[in-house]
Amino acid sequence: MHSLFTPAKVISAPTVSKPTRFRRTLTRKKRKLNARLKALKLHQPFSPYIQKIRDNLAIIQLQIKDSHFAQQRFKESKVLESIKDNNRVFFSFAKQKSKAKSSIGPLLDELGVFQTCPKSMSNLLQTQFTSVQSDPNDPSAKMPKLDPQFSQPLTDFKFSPADIQLAIEEIDENASCGQDDIPAKVLRQCRVNLSYPIYLLWEESLNEGKILAPQLKDQLITPIHKKGSRADPAEYRPISLTSHLSKIFERIMRDRMVSHLETNNLLCNSQHGFRKGRSCLSQLLQHFDTILRNLLNNTDTDSIYLDYAKAFDKVNHKILLQKVWAYGIRGKVYSWIESFLTDRKQVVAVDGVHSFIALVLSGVPQGTVLGPILFLIYINDLEQCVSNSLLGSFADDTRLLKAIACLNDTLLLQQDLINVSQWSQENSMVLHENKFELLCHLSNKDSLLQQLPFTSELYEYSTSSGAVIAPSTHVKDLGVIISSDLTWHRQINSMVNSANKMASWALSLFQDRSKATMLTLYKSLIRCRLEYCCPLWNPADVGSIQAIEAVQQYFTKRIRGYQHLSYYNRLKGLQLQSLQRRRERYILIHMWKIKEGLCPNDLQITFSEGSNRLGLAVLPPLTRSSRASSQSLYDNSFAVVGPKLWNILPASIKNKDSITSFKASVYDFCSRYPDTPPVRGYTPANRNSLLDWA
Repeated sequence: MHSLFTPAKVISAPTVSKPTRFRRTLTRKKRKLNARLKALKLHQPFSPYIQKIRDNLAIIQLQIKDSHFAQQRFKESKVLESIKDNNRVFFSFAKQKSKAKSSIGPLLDELGVFQTCPKSMSNLLQTQFTSVQSDPNDPSAKMPKLDPQFSQPLTDFKFSPADIQLAIEEIDENASCGQDDIPAKVLRQCRVNLSYPIYLLWEESLNEGKILAPQLKDQLITPIHKKGSRADPAEYRPISLTSHLSKIFERIMRDRMVSHLETNNLLCNSQHGFRKGRSCLSQLLQHFDTILRNLLNNTDTDSIYLDYAKAFDKVNHKILLQKVWAYGIRGKVYSWIESFLTDRKQVVAVDGVHSFIALVLSGVPQGTVLGPILFLIYINDLEQCVSNSLLGSFADDTRLLKAIACLNDTLLLQQDLINVSQWSQENSMVLHENKFELLCHLSNKDSLLQQLPFTSELYEYSTSSGAVIAPSTHVKDLGVIISSDLTWHRQINSMVNSANKMASWALSLFQDRSKATMLTLYKSLIRCRLEYCCPLWNPADVGSIQAIEAVQQYFTKRIRGYQHLSYYNRLKGLQLQSLQRRRERYILIHMWKIKEGLCPNDLQITFSEGSNRLGLAVLPPLTRSSRASSQSLYDNSFAVVGPKLWNILPASIKNKDSITSFKASVYDFCSRYPDTPPVRGYTPANRNSLLDWA
């Protein structure tokens, strides 16, 4: 019986896995031959054996060198085997070769003395992390006045060992252990046999309305340096490692809570974080489209980007539980969540040494499965205090947006900013007002009003402390650089630089230039940096397309056997699509998701009633009264390009009933046409868009 769960011993080829033994033998031979050569030179300088010994030494040196190369190739192959499923393998491999070793500290204490002892540093970090928690008895905190409508409350639910087994399958096999030291790999490999006893544990826990084992609520904190001085404890971010056993039931609890909230439409539409079908892309597409539509109406748009300090750590448990109850989560489920939140403990680990134990007085537990959905419940009523502008949120990343046609519009946006500040104070949330950012998207920069010297003083916004929020030229919004002029040059330059750095780093770490190795590195680590939210910023100008394509051109040219081929022939030989073609493919995939209701249709894209099930996408009408620059921006946006690309697809592809089959069909469709993107040194037949070829 024990043999079922005993890990099998893997025996690798000794010449590959243990080349050091072979090298030790060669090194001993080399040492002996060197000693013999030295003796011959001293006593028999003209001996005929001297050249023979030198030849043997040269052969041994080559064998040692080949052994080093073999070991390097073996390590690289092991890294590449797991790099797709676990990127940490690559960065661990890279860290071993890095000369700069990152570490924690030494840290400055409150007296200005450097502390190097792991125990002292862990205590300093524990003190820092607990100091940012909100006061549970804060007198300024107010209980919310909510009256949401729902069909029936969520008080209890049934689950089975099969649900437990599915929840275990969601665990990442490479995830680190929590305080209970239960490896994720053991849970996954033994999930069939463990599902029933784990089911009994959590069934009793739910019936009792509490977590029966307090140790399952313990958190092990790993500090990660953010930026700034490594000596400042405030410059470290706490990463929590919690129990996998607890996460199993949390996944089941989360699914029931999300189903209750989504079915009763209790979550606000402006929230795109941690929700199925919503993402950074869907939120940014809505935001960008709103600005463009305002520009088409010759109206300016102002966006104020807010910044919450330690938002997840500041959540007041009393207020959160009030909101959980108000949204219809009651009975046993409410009692279990109350037990889940209260009496939690955490320790900070530095170099394996633990700090003192501290109680967690506030915040949703980061590193847990329930933390994100509880945070969404906590900030869900923020939208109710915004009445004059549009609120956009992705978790705690929040912005206010309003069309500005006159001075009164700025006053209305200022009032909403005041309302958000008041809501934050009442909910024990702290705003970093000195980090607020403002983007002014102007429909006509050359208008007479913009030229007047006092205009900027009239159209300005201030924080609750009276500080004026200065306009910026660009803001990083959910990882994408949004410019005030709505161009994407900064975003593309930043993205290309990041991809080039990663490409150079990968090439310096791996010596193998074979096709399999290079394509694995490229697809896993580099290409993803060039495609994040690409349906949003998909460029139309040749210069931007060339700059992005140059990264793929540079990397593929270093693949052994493909150096002397032209870029277009390399793409064919490597079975790669150009990055331009892949961006259009991503646009089509997002269009299919919109049509199938898998993501929100915030852009109000409509489909005509056709003979096939999906029909044609309706192109938005031209706005003749808008400026040419605004119309050009809109024509190159997703709202226009998406429907155009959709309409060239055959009905057989549009009618696919699964995302997997649709992606495969779109790939085949794209492969029918030549793929000759504009790159430096080549003159393509056209812009290479599917719209040009189809």
